[in-house]
Amino acid sequence: MIYQEINKQKIAKKKSQIDENFPAILILILLLAIPLVGVALLQGQVSSLSLRLADKNRILQIEDEKLRQLNYQLKELQSLQKVEEVALSLGLVNNNNTEVVVLIPPNARPAASPERIDAGPASVAGAVPASLFDRLLDFFYGLLGGSELL
Repeated sequence: MIYQEINKQKIAKKKSQIDENFPAILILILLLAIPLVGVALLQGQVSSLSLRLADKNRILQIEDEKLRQLNYQLKELQSLQKVEEVALSLGLVNNNNTEVVVLIPPNARPAASPERIDAGPASVAGAVPASLFDRLLDFFYGLLGGSELL
């Protein structure tokens, strides 16, 4: 009986020590758990921000491509303006009232009229004036000898 009483006293002492140390143990567990939870939350925020950054980088690449295309178009327009300036300095005339002249060959005369029709200039109503580039090509083609190249 004495042995059982001594065992009960030892068990009671152990329980009382655990009860006394419980707040310290709880604080220790909280001190270890709070930083771990904080790190997990920060990792979530970092991954969210990295996804947003990747999306913004993709948008930036698209806008950079658009900028490159616009710069190319700008350089193309500027080069056409330079060609026009050089052509005007060479003595070409900027003519906005271009008439299209069609030469009618003599063998295209109506079958009913026996008289001879000479080929001559004819204007076509509603004709679209040639662009500056087409006119320059025609000019340079004429300088090279025209139909001799064909």
